Amino acid sequence: MCRQARGKRPEEGKHTLLTNRKVRILGAIVGVVLLALAGLALAGLALDKNREPSRGDVRVSIEQLEHRQVRVVYRTKKAIRWLNFGALAGQYREVGWRFEGGGFRIVATDNGDSIERIDGRKFNEVSLIASPHLVRLKKEYQPLSEYGEGGVMIYTGHFSPMTENGGRANVTFDFTPRERGEVVAFGDHAARLENWRSPTAHPAFVYMGSLEPVETSDVMAVVDPTAPPWIIDEFDRLTPLAFSHLATVFGFSLETKPNLFLTVSGYDQEGRLSYSGDALPGQFQITLEGASWLESSKKAVDIFRLSTIHEAVHLWQARAHPRADEEAPWIHEGAADAIAAQAMLTLGLWNAQDYETNLDAAHDECAIELKKGSLAGAQQRGDYRALYACGQVISQALAGAQRESTASFWRAFIIQVSDGEGYTADDLYDFVAIRAGDQEFSRQLRYFVETPHARPEVEIDKLFDLSAASRDNAPLAPAKAR
Repeated sequence: MCRQARGKRPEEGKHTLLTNRKVRILGAIVGVVLLALAGLALAGLALDKNREPSRGDVRVSIEQLEHRQVRVVYRTKKAIRWLNFGALAGQYREVGWRFEGGGFRIVATDNGDSIERIDGRKFNEVSLIASPHLVRLKKEYQPLSEYGEGGVMIYTGHFSPMTENGGRANVTFDFTPRERGEVVAFGDHAARLENWRSPTAHPAFVYMGSLEPVETSDVMAVVDPTAPPWIIDEFDRLTPLAFSHLATVFGFSLETKPNLFLTVSGYDQEGRLSYSGDALPGQFQITLEGASWLESSKKAVDIFRLSTIHEAVHLWQARAHPRADEEAPWIHEGAADAIAAQAMLTLGLWNAQDYETNLDAAHDECAIELKKGSLAGAQQRGDYRALYACGQVISQALAGAQRESTASFWRAFIIQVSDGEGYTADDLYDFVAIRAGDQEFSRQLRYFVETPHARPEVEIDKLFDLSAASRDNAPLAPAKAR
């Protein structure tokens, strides 16, 4: 899964990191310049993308402690009344953050959480102890999690304060692992990292612990040594194979050598075979849970291969990111499933029957999920499987309309939208109309996504009929096309 970590603009009147300073243009050029300079001087903790100071306006120090906990210290250049953070499910900060020395509290707002002093006074520094969430958050990055024996994985996005505009504040991080541990973040691995920023200018995963990273020509990887040997062998063999294939089908290589993290746990959970993955620009992590991973069964191997390629696809898709305020996850999740399935066939990891079985399962699951409501409303309902299955169905239809692979369609889509501020579902519909030269197909696609269907299987068939008609420029065929 690929979740874009971008902030929402707070409502007026809510707590903000900065004081909003409105400046009137007085007409004189000198006056405008002076006012602009004054505005920059008073900007507090706002991120100015045109400058790269040696230190951030907020400095975040994260120190690894025992019991999977970390000490987090926030230091700001200017005294402030609030530190604002984006929304996070499960009341994680209220439950999982404990302030050292007292005097502070977490205040929930409509747009997230704020740290403030109980007495309302300004502050420059606050220290807290953060603990992992007891339950894995659904469709959300874990802020802090156990990673291998004695190690932790941190997602910096949930520890980064927000500006008044809903963006990330100008932050630098210091990371200090426990004794004899290392910090691993992209190409960096050291006993300590100071004044660190992500090379992708995006929230990132950072590992602290005793596991030694392994660097290859493709990746910087941190792999749990307690993983069964067959998983390590698969990981080592699959990574260069998949990366080479994806670079070919997308037409470009990754700009930054990515981080890959893999950990395994829950060997005491008989019959469980759980794969969870998270992708960020230049990184993805895999968490395997359950005793069923101990043996190399066909089901376990297929899940590991398909899901790992799915997460790798997100590294290429990151060139074109969805707009945070209008995210339609079925677009990138479904395409990643479709591209991964095609890769399994092309690389000889599946035969034709395996591939067809996967496609049929996506069609059937999509029809079942859409009986709960529209695809457009699936994420809000918590019907996450609809995003994957129906997204894969749509990706097949889009590619079929052009007699091309889903990867080829996405390559063209990336070129179209990668220079903008993020794409929306409307951008995809417009692109389909232009690429297919068929407004009716585009209209049917929008209808399929946005409308609840009493008989979803009929609507799926209709979508593929229109795909075939668009492809062949001929009257609609009565049979279902797959």
